[in-house]
Amino acid sequence: MIAIHKNAAEDFEEKARLLDLTNDAILVRDAEDRITFWNQGATDMYGFSREEAIGRVSHDLFRTEFPDPLESIKQKLLRDGRWAGELRHTCATGARKTVSTRWVLERDALGNIRSVLESNRDITGAKQAEEAQSRLAAIVESSDDAIVSKRLDGIITSWNEAAERMFGYAANEAIGQHITLIIPPDRKDEENDILARIGRGERIDHFQTVRRRKDGTLVDVSVTISPVRDSSGRVIGASKVARDITAQKRNEQALRESEQLYQAVTDASPVMIWMSGRDNLCYYFNKGWLDFVGRPLEQEVGNGWVKNVHPHDFDRCLQTYVSSFDARQAFEMEYRLRHRSGQYRWIFDRGVPRYKPDGSFEGYVGACLDIHDSKEAEEKTRIVDESLRLIKVQDEERRRIAREFHDSAGQTLTALGLSLAQLVQKAEIISPELAKEGREIEEVVQQLHREIRTTSYLLHPPLLDEAGVKPALRWYVQGVAERSAVAIDLNIPEDFGRLPADMELAIFRIVQECLTNIHRHAESKTACIRVARESASVRIEVRDEGKGISPERLAEIGSHGAGVGIGGIRERLRRFNGQMKIESNGSGTTVSATIPIPNEPLLADFEPLQAAV
Repeated sequence: MIAIHKNAAEDFEEKARLLDLTNDAILVRDAEDRITFWNQGATDMYGFSREEAIGRVSHDLFRTEFPDPLESIKQKLLRDGRWAGELRHTCATGARKTVSTRWVLERDALGNIRSVLESNRDITGAKQAEEAQSRLAAIVESSDDAIVSKRLDGIITSWNEAAERMFGYAANEAIGQHITLIIPPDRKDEENDILARIGRGERIDHFQTVRRRKDGTLVDVSVTISPVRDSSGRVIGASKVARDITAQKRNEQALRESEQLYQAVTDASPVMIWMSGRDNLCYYFNKGWLDFVGRPLEQEVGNGWVKNVHPHDFDRCLQTYVSSFDARQAFEMEYRLRHRSGQYRWIFDRGVPRYKPDGSFEGYVGACLDIHDSKEAEEKTRIVDESLRLIKVQDEERRRIAREFHDSAGQTLTALGLSLAQLVQKAEIISPELAKEGREIEEVVQQLHREIRTTSYLLHPPLLDEAGVKPALRWYVQGVAERSAVAIDLNIPEDFGRLPADMELAIFRIVQECLTNIHRHAESKTACIRVARESASVRIEVRDEGKGISPERLAEIGSHGAGVGIGGIRERLRRFNGQMKIESNGSGTTVSATIPIPNEPLLADFEPLQAAV
């Protein structure tokens, strides 16, 4: 009997040694699931020693995760005597393993449970590979990109649903066919080159090309092709990912056409246009700008354009641009920019920030107008306005001085004359000689009184305010004829009528200036004055028979370089949008002036001056 037990023990030890040779984890559990046997494979798999494992409840030791409730699994084991499945175990290190397990129930002669033999195989790597393969397959099938595999000889080995949608061939129609199934005939050399590069282990990224659908239509695609290797690293095929870029190509074409249209529009525009990026540097100038400065785009981009800005405007211009750019605000400014002719011309520049549809800042766009001519016109208008203002001030000053002569000096001389007359009467009784001298002094005072009155009238004739330009001109012409050796013929209609006060003053001053020039410069013995009132204007003509004006001097007058007299006439005419013409030769000079008559009468600028007594 002892021999029998000894043989059984030796037999178990022999089997245990054999079980230690396997890589699987082999353990034996009793009826309470306590471990009674633990092979070397279990130690290698889980990291627990035999001493740590024997006597422990296996489910507690492994912190087992069951696919079904444990009681359900035990019922199957009791019913069938065996059970197999997959479990999740925790190793001594805390790592989780997936195992493929097999349980076998052993009973004694009476049918009682004696032990459970458990065999576990680590399938963690296989499960991970399976899960990765499943994920990869899901990705491939759910991808919007066509994913195709092929051998090095070009035979298709896989074909996803996106490939079916993109190219129109079902998987069973494509797999086993040569890849030239979807390649246009004129691009077969392209595919040969791709296969050769893949065979050398090269990867091809984002290669844009054209492929052919089942219905014969062409589709623009971007393909990325990677070599497929076996376990030894040898290239055995290729994986191709193709993306339909038809919409992208269409958008690119639309963008190119839009840019070409924008380029054509901006180049045809008389406005000078510029654009800058987020770095505030200018990268675009249209043809209008480049033609204006006479420089190529390469010299203008970046900050090159500022070299054309006038030195006096440079700091202000740059400060306005930079501060507005930093604040993302629109700006307007005027500065002088060097024209291709070398002249600095005034331009008006307006810049506004640009934004993408998502609201992100892109830079600035600006438009410039050449305002040099209008700027000069404004300056000329300002000068004209100032000249007219000075003329008005001069007329008012003449009026004031005339009034002073009349009211102050005239009355003083009148009183002096009366006093001298009384003194002479008294002197005739006392001393006839003294009375004679007194009468001579009285004559001088009267002469001075007449000259002051004449000067007062010349400064501003009272008749001009009281009776109009016709009697004022007759009085003035008579006086000039009496004081000079010039015979003057004045032709003005009896029914000339009245005009606005400032227009009558302008007509009088024009005639006065012309007669003054004749008296001083023309050396003429005669002068002819004609003043006529037409339906919508007044025409003034003053003609002499003097030595005339030299061509050089006439050209100077035509370029507005004349002296004070002619300049004064021109400014007075400008007040009424009038015109002046000067003709001259060796036999005399004719000055013609035309003044439009306003529809509405202009109010007189001054109060009438009473005639001197």
